[in-house]
Amino acid sequence: MYAPKHPYAAKEARRSWPLPVIPIPDELNPFSADDVELFAAVAFHLPYENIKFLTVLGLLEGAQERGALEGTHTIVEATSGNTGIVLAGMAKAFGIPRVKLVVSPDLPDGKRYPLILAGAETIPPYDEMSGIATARKIGGGGWKPENWRHDNGHLNLDQYANPDGAKPHADITAGKILEQMDHPPTVFVAGIGSGGTLIGSAKTLRERTDGAVTTVGVLLAPGHEIPGVRDENRMKEITLPWREAADDIVYMETRPSYLASLWLNWITGTTPGPSSGFAYMGALKFLEKRKTAKTLDGLRAKDGKVRVVILFPDGQRPYGDRFTANLPYDWMRPSTAPLPWTLLQN
Repeated sequence: MYAPKHPYAAKEARRSWPLPVIPIPDELNPFSADDVELFAAVAFHLPYENIKFLTVLGLLEGAQERGALEGTHTIVEATSGNTGIVLAGMAKAFGIPRVKLVVSPDLPDGKRYPLILAGAETIPPYDEMSGIATARKIGGGGWKPENWRHDNGHLNLDQYANPDGAKPHADITAGKILEQMDHPPTVFVAGIGSGGTLIGSAKTLRERTDGAVTTVGVLLAPGHEIPGVRDENRMKEITLPWREAADDIVYMETRPSYLASLWLNWITGTTPGPSSGFAYMGALKFLEKRKTAKTLDGLRAKDGKVRVVILFPDGQRPYGDRFTANLPYDWMRPSTAPLPWTLLQN
């Protein structure tokens, strides 16, 4: 089978992949007077414009190394969009001609159309089954540590159980954060969808800071929705060890996340998406909790600074209709929008 040499999959290209770490200005840092510095690790400059590029690369390379791609003609995966966008582009570089994606019926058009244009087939979950369970049923039962194989040519990479997806984050995500900072972070914050980004990043950050970093996972508050992240109930299907990767968990709502995404764009000139605003607001909620408990000093480096790195997983482009659906019209401009941290709930 013809497998084109994909420029993004080449090992020699990895040093050039952009994952810039930028300071968040004081206008968006309500803790600057407490000697807290905020930084954004901007993943939407990576290939395919989202952090799942690294996850998918790890999944495909792992499947290839394990021999699971032999005889496979279709990759099957449950996705909120980002994983599918990358898979649709990358699978052919590994000799897999077809990709079948189990997606929610309310997937934003900004994500659905790129999947279709890339040649992926999209299907809804089976009746009475989740997207994850549907993908596992079609693709051989999901990831297994041994005897992981396709079913009639269909293989589920299973990002929700497969540890290979976390490996590039240990090497690349955490590595690029550390190499760009004059001082290592004392706090790392990431939203949780599959958990792989947090697991891989936390592993390396803990190792290379001798455990001096506090890792924070952000989950959706019950009854709220942000593309790409999950609430506690939906995490029950995730078998990756995400809890062990988080020293603390905070819960965040929908509206503050979208509002924060807008403010980050207005002030920094970047274009972070709602899951980026979600992680940023989770960081603020965590810091407020520590300040209220008078334990903020426990996060300080030897020079007295608290340095918080927040992972921004993707940009605004696919979500235009979601902003207008979740925010009042007069919040669409900075002259009339409230500051996002004024919406924080205890």
